[in-house]
Amino acid sequence: MRDEQTYPDRQDHEVWEDGSLVVRAEQIDWVPWALPGTWFKLLDYNRNHSWFVFLLKVDPDAPEVTHKHIGAANAYILQGGFSYDKGGVRAGDYFVEAGGISHTPKSDPDGCIMLGFTNGALAGLDEDGSPAGIIDVDWMVEQAKAHGAFGHLEKAVRS
Repeated sequence: MRDEQTYPDRQDHEVWEDGSLVVRAEQIDWVPWALPGTWFKLLDYNRNHSWFVFLLKVDPDAPEVTHKHIGAANAYILQGGFSYDKGGVRAGDYFVEAGGISHTPKSDPDGCIMLGFTNGALAGLDEDGSPAGIIDVDWMVEQAKAHGAFGHLEKAVRS
């Protein structure tokens, strides 16, 4: 079991000399995400491969917005859950969303917190199916920086 005596250096984020990165996610502020009632913490990213890893928190009353996955996305549900027309996922579930699919999530009554791995971008869609906005690795990095939630990645060697 981890504790402060066993891991006395646990206070700060770390980039080890071999390039490994330790992110103390509890120390990162939640940053407003693309929709009202949603927040994220950027944990890692790679611009060359257009992927990012993040925690996403969704309030129970967050708007239901259709979006399209330009690339695949994977998520592990930590708390709460959400559903689509085909079914739902709850805490403890691992979920894979194929690239190219579109759907409209509905948050559970207690909301949702998930660990997400996104390849490519997410496109929010208008009612006619046209793109309303794009969330990609650059958008995530810019938002984290703008809200003072990028310091843990400043020293990390990332492309």
